[in-house]
Order: sequence, then structure tokens, then C-alpha cells
Amino acid sequence: MKHRSFVLNRSAVTYDLQMREWLAQYKYRGNERYAPLLIEMMLRAYTLLHREANIHLGNKGSRNSSNMPWSVHAVTSVPVSEERLQERGFNQAEVLAQGLALRIKVPYVQMLERRRHTDKQSFKSRMDRLKDMEGVFGALQDGPDMLLSISNQAAVHTRSEVGASLFKGPFRILLIDDIYTTGSTINACSQVLRRYESIVEMPIEIYSLTWARS
Repeated sequence: MKHRSFVLNRSAVTYDLQMREWLAQYKYRGNERYAPLLIEMMLRAYTLLHREANIHLGNKGSRNSSNMPWSVHAVTSVPVSEERLQERGFNQAEVLAQGLALRIKVPYVQMLERRRHTDKQSFKSRMDRLKDMEGVFGALQDGPDMLLSISNQAAVHTRSEVGASLFKGPFRILLIDDIYTTGSTINACSQVLRRYESIVEMPIEIYSLTWARS
């Protein structure tokens, strides 16, 4: 059966009043002291995802060519527009993604660009959000080279770990954002990331991890 790319979404917390205030402090008021706390919360969610995926695959620490433990190979984040970057001074999703990538010892790679600015999505309907996301994201020019480099490193690691001839995938990408509402942003980014399959010539699995889910 041909392997199909897909998206699996996970979130660290529910977006209740307390979490809403924390995000407001971090995202809108520029209080970056919250970042380490949010990253730690996302790390716990990723640890659960890692454990569940390995249990699902039947990998309980075994390391052989036919049953490699589940892991992601690259971390990336949802990009913001230049307007938002100037307004806030930083990309909140990128900070979280870089911090998580460092903790789980996986390379962080910018793979996406935002091609146009969109208004805030908070008060829009699901249909309006889906329309807004059409054509918003694109692949960065050097993204394919970065992805190929990581897949080559994965091949070397696979050979050294289990003596396999080549790393044949699936290549797993962890996409990070701060909050998941309707999934329109994650889905739009995932559609762009799926195009990398023809470049790395192996199936791609996309996992999204957000700090909160509303």
C-alpha cells in the first residue's frame, strides 16, 4: 500500500481564561519571559506524542532496520507577516519552535514564508478563515536544500544505528504554532509542506503541535 502524507494535530493545553491571559502577556504584550514556560508545556505534550506514537508502532526501544523508533526529523513554524513582525517584534511561533527543537535535539528549519498579510482571525467564521488562508503561504527558496540536507543526515544516522542501506522515510516534520482554532492555518501550511515529497523523494508525515487549542 502506498504511504500517504497526513497531518496529526496535538495541543499542550486548553485555551481557557488563564491560558488566554498567559498568551496575551507573551504574544501581544511582548513579555517573552513566558516563552520558557510555554516551551516546557509543549515539551510535555511532545513527550506524550512521542510515547503514544511508539506504542502505536510497537516500538518499545528496539532498534532494527525494520522497526525504527518513531521520531521527527525537522521542526518548523507558522510564519507571520512583516506587518505582524513589526507590530510584535518577534514571531511567537518561531520562538516556541526553536526552543522545542533545542530541547528535543532536532534541527529547526524555516520552510515556509507568508506571502500576504491577513487580518486577525479571532472573530472570523470558519468559512472566512478558510478563504483567507488560500495562497497565504509558500515554500522558502532554500527550504528544499535544507530538507535534503536533513534527509541525508538521517540516512547516515540510520546506517550507523541499524546498518540499513538507506533512510527511506517517512520523513516527519513537526509544525509549530501558538494556538489551534479551526485548523485553517495548520492545513494551509501543511499543503505547502506536502509539496516537498517530490524533492526528498520519500513520503512526508506532518505533525502539528500547538501550545493551546480553543
